[in-house]
Amino acid sequence: MSFNVAIVGPGDLTGQELLRLLGQRRFPINRLQLIEGPVEFSRHKTYIFGGREMEVKEITKRALREMDLVFFCGSAELANQFAGPASEQGALVIDLSGAFRGDDKTTGIIPQINAADLQHAMKRRIVASPSPAVIQLLLPLNTFRQWTSIKRLVVHSFEPVSEGGQMAMELFSAEVKQVMEGKNVVPHAFSHQIAFNMLPETENALDSGLTRSEWRIIREVRRLWKLPDLNISVMCMRVPVYIGMSQSVMVDFGRRVTPDEIRDVLGDTPGVRLLDDPTVNLYPHPWQAANQDDVLVGRVRELDASHNTIGLWSAMDNLRRGAALNALKIAESAVEQKLI
Repeated sequence: MSFNVAIVGPGDLTGQELLRLLGQRRFPINRLQLIEGPVEFSRHKTYIFGGREMEVKEITKRALREMDLVFFCGSAELANQFAGPASEQGALVIDLSGAFRGDDKTTGIIPQINAADLQHAMKRRIVASPSPAVIQLLLPLNTFRQWTSIKRLVVHSFEPVSEGGQMAMELFSAEVKQVMEGKNVVPHAFSHQIAFNMLPETENALDSGLTRSEWRIIREVRRLWKLPDLNISVMCMRVPVYIGMSQSVMVDFGRRVTPDEIRDVLGDTPGVRLLDDPTVNLYPHPWQAANQDDVLVGRVRELDASHNTIGLWSAMDNLRRGAALNALKIAESAVEQKLI
């Protein structure tokens, strides 16, 4: 069985990655439709898929008809406007734009964690792929919830400029060139210069002192794990890296676990690859995670035995593993469950 598939925003970084993955994982496609918003649309624009050029359509409700599956990448505004009509016309909508991550009516899905929740989402037929930072955090930790509780999480997320899109990456390159030439930088992509710098924010601050991205991560983790009172604190930082998100995580478990026990579990966790040997400086790097399908984990260590606290470090390709691959795995799970 094959399906009619549409990608809204194929020129977005996640849209480009999704196109590659559709081919690499041989998703059963009957017809593929690439759709752009009115700003990006050009009649002469094409993309390569399966070795041939694909023309682009401008987004309309008509362009989304007869689709079994619609991925929304890039523009949250387009997703807000057209996801409803697409689902009403029978498509399963998978949103990567972030438009529905804060919507209480929309289910967030990480298939390795809550694939069964897809069943409950089929009445509305819109599901959200969670924030890359949430996917990176929960994939390594979810298995531990089967044999002990998690009392507290402290997360520092180091997020690359690609989270800001293609333009942010281009402006980052320009800033690096300006600094190397001894010129002053006038920031455009972010609130301050990002070249050779770090910013302790990735979105605007709320009255609580958290940024929007930090609050969104906290909210998504609690919802996905169905732990509304989970003690979790998050700080997000923008770092001068093109692709590859890194996280420093501290976990208070419900009972004492040793680093060796943690390593044993992580070594058998699907979607996770353990790189942890401090004697030879083996641990994950963001460049190393690029183009990889796994979350790379290392620096596993006991921090405080009295609170059962374990620390770890991870790296992940935010565009591939943290966005496009999760969205495609949602689609694959829907096919397996015969929901489309």
